[in-house]
Amino acid sequence: MQALQGIKVTDFSKWLPGQYCGMLLGDYGADVIKVEDLNGDATRKFFPEKIKGMSYWHLMMNRNKRGFAVDIKKPDGRNALLRLLKDTDIFLEGFRPGYLAGYGLDYAAVRKVNPKIIYCSITGFGQESHKPAHDLNVVGLAGLNFLDDTGAACVPTVQVSALGSSLHALSAIMMALLFREKTGEGQYLDVSLYSSALSMQVTEASGFWGCMETGTKGFGRASHYYDIYRTRDGRYLTIGTIEPKFWEKMCTLLELKDLIPRQFDFANTDEIKKKIAEKIGEKTLAEWLDLIGNEEFCVTPVCTIKEALESSLTDKAGLKAEEKSDLGVIKYLKAPVKFSRMECKISRRAPKLGEHTPEILSELGYSGEEIEKLRDQGAI
Repeated sequence: MQALQGIKVTDFSKWLPGQYCGMLLGDYGADVIKVEDLNGDATRKFFPEKIKGMSYWHLMMNRNKRGFAVDIKKPDGRNALLRLLKDTDIFLEGFRPGYLAGYGLDYAAVRKVNPKIIYCSITGFGQESHKPAHDLNVVGLAGLNFLDDTGAACVPTVQVSALGSSLHALSAIMMALLFREKTGEGQYLDVSLYSSALSMQVTEASGFWGCMETGTKGFGRASHYYDIYRTRDGRYLTIGTIEPKFWEKMCTLLELKDLIPRQFDFANTDEIKKKIAEKIGEKTLAEWLDLIGNEEFCVTPVCTIKEALESSLTDKAGLKAEEKSDLGVIKYLKAPVKFSRMECKISRRAPKLGEHTPEILSELGYSGEEIEKLRDQGAI
C-alpha cells in the first residue's frame, strides 16, 4: 500500500522546486496531474533530451505524473483547470505572486469552489515580493555560496534553495493534510526559496550571534581537523575528524603523532593545516584509500557523480532504479526514505505534453464533443 493513495495533486509548477515536490508525492502514491501551458515547461528542452521535448531532467522530475496541457488565457481553458481544482486535494504552483490572481486562480478564488484544498505556492521570496530569482541568486543572498573564510564563492552543483524549498513544501503539505483530517479545513501554504535557504544557515546563524554577543571570533566550519585536502594526483580527501579518537587515528596514519595533542590549537590552525596538506600531497588518492582500508575515522574521498552513482553505498541504499518504457530504458534516483510498511515506487514515466488531457477531462465529466471543442478553440 502507498501512503498517498486517493490523494489528488494538481502540479502547475514550471521549475525544480514544485516539480521535485510533485515527484515525491507521486512516488508515495498520489495521483499527480502535471499541468502545463500548450508550449510545455522550459525544462522539457533542457540538455540532454532523450527525444524532442522529453529531456532527461523532465523524465526524472515528472515521473509518476499524468500530463494535462491547457491555455488558462482562454476562458474555457481556465474553466477546465478550475474544474480540475474543484476535485483536487493539493495544488502546487510556482508563478510569481499575483500572476494566477489575474486569471481567477488565486487561493481566494479556488477556495470558493474547493474549501478543503491545500494550495501551496513556491516562490523566490514569498508573496510579499515580486523579485525574480533562480537558485544561484537565492543562495547568494542567503550567504550559502560564501564558502570559506577567504570569501571564495562558487556555483553549487546542488540547487540548495530549490530542493530545500521543495522539501519544506512537502513537509508543510503533510502537516496541512493532517490538519485537514482533524478539522476538515484546507489552507494556503507560502513557501519561499529564500526563507528555506536562510533557515538552513541555522548553525552558522547561531554561531554568528553567539560570537557577536560574547565578543569572540568565529572560525567557520573549516578547521585543520575538518577540511578538504588535495592528494598528489589532484584528487581530494575530506577530513571530518571532530572526535578526538578519530583525530588521533588520522594523525597516526599520517605519521604526524606530534599533532595529536594539538587538535584544538586554533591559534596555529594554518601551521597545522600546512603539515597535513604536505603529508596528504605525498600520495595519490588510491594510495591513501589503500592505507585507510576498512578503518573508520571520517576520512573519505571526494567522489565524482559517476563514482557516487556506482558506489557500493548507493547500491546498498537501493537508490537506483531502471524502468522499461516506450522511450526505452529510463534511469531514476528513487526517493531516499524507506518505510517498513509503505511502498514507494515508480510506476509511470513522465508524460508527453498533454498526453493525458482527454483522459483527465473525461474524468471531470467532459463529453467527447466538448473536448473536441476545447481543442478547436486552442484551449487544450
